[in-house]
Amino acid sequence: MESIVNKFNEEQPLDTDAEVTINRQRTPWNEYYNKLFTALSGGEAPDMAIMHAAYLRAWDGGIDPIGTYADTASIKGDYTASHWDLVTVDGNVNALPMDMHPLGVYYNKDLFEQAGLDPESPPTNWEEFQQAGNAVVENTDAHAFTQSPYNDGFGSYRVWSSWVKQQGGSLYDDEWNPTFDSEAGQNVAQLFSDMTGDMGWSKPTSEANWGNNAFQNGTCAMAMNGTWYVAALANVDGLNWGFFEPTVGPNKQQDKVWADGHSIVLPKKQGRSDAKSEIAAEVAHWMTTQNPSWGAEAGHLPAANSIYESDAFQNSPYYDKTLNKYVEMAEDGDYFYHPKVPNGDPNAQNWYTWLVDIWAQNSEPQAAIDSGIQTVSNGISE
Repeated sequence: MESIVNKFNEEQPLDTDAEVTINRQRTPWNEYYNKLFTALSGGEAPDMAIMHAAYLRAWDGGIDPIGTYADTASIKGDYTASHWDLVTVDGNVNALPMDMHPLGVYYNKDLFEQAGLDPESPPTNWEEFQQAGNAVVENTDAHAFTQSPYNDGFGSYRVWSSWVKQQGGSLYDDEWNPTFDSEAGQNVAQLFSDMTGDMGWSKPTSEANWGNNAFQNGTCAMAMNGTWYVAALANVDGLNWGFFEPTVGPNKQQDKVWADGHSIVLPKKQGRSDAKSEIAAEVAHWMTTQNPSWGAEAGHLPAANSIYESDAFQNSPYYDKTLNKYVEMAEDGDYFYHPKVPNGDPNAQNWYTWLVDIWAQNSEPQAAIDSGIQTVSNGISE
């Protein structure tokens, strides 16, 4: 993002007489939305902001739909259909999409080889995934799998919800009541318990970052995480890793994989003129369509159609390792988005700690599901 902002400020690519400057402010992820809310409440919101698409409904009252200031009919074709859908809420284009960051499975090729597996032929279905995990446990001293490198609630939910959707399950009903207690939800919750229990695939722990440390240290064979993980793994000396699609859940009826995306929004700001909002929308369009480095360097799936054919994207060091497979899943229509809840924080860690409790053997699956339903229901209704 820093390089994109610097590029804009240096090149001044907009067709306007006025000089337009972006002042970038970087905020830690765990503080970002609280600071944005505080700025909105105090009347000091920025002219533009990054927002995960999952928040676009809950934040609807705090942002100006970008479609009010951009000719969305003329620019819609600049983006992939799935990205455009990601930023559309009840027919309104609330933001411009920047990327999509889906889920995948990263694996240690050396541990696969030690386990007697072909390191160049990773699992493609549940039977092969189960065989690989069991082989690692039986033939090496390593753990087989971590459901989230960070051992966090939301990371666990990304995996749980993907495997639930693969079984044909749902997450909410039409009244925004969580449907975690479905047969699919119970099946995957039990699988989490089994993986750290009878299957012996992982240590039963709630320790933060346990999976990340184990995977990067070569003591865990497989880790489920998003596109962004490549940046961390690229800096680990001696880690011989590969990647495969996460459509390996049990009792699979369809290929479904969680994805979310970064988007650019215009926070409501008293006193900002329509002319300035229109310029901000132009800047957002430039940022989201003219910068292949966002995918090539950060490992995300870019929103703009043109970037997919660019040399910068196809020559990315991550293209053959991860990006081509993420593109393939997009072309196959595998991605689903968590429903944009009308209230609350759908990415809040405390909404999903019940899954960590299952993983750590601190709670029986059914009791944890009941707790999760209550927590999320309360979060949406507050």
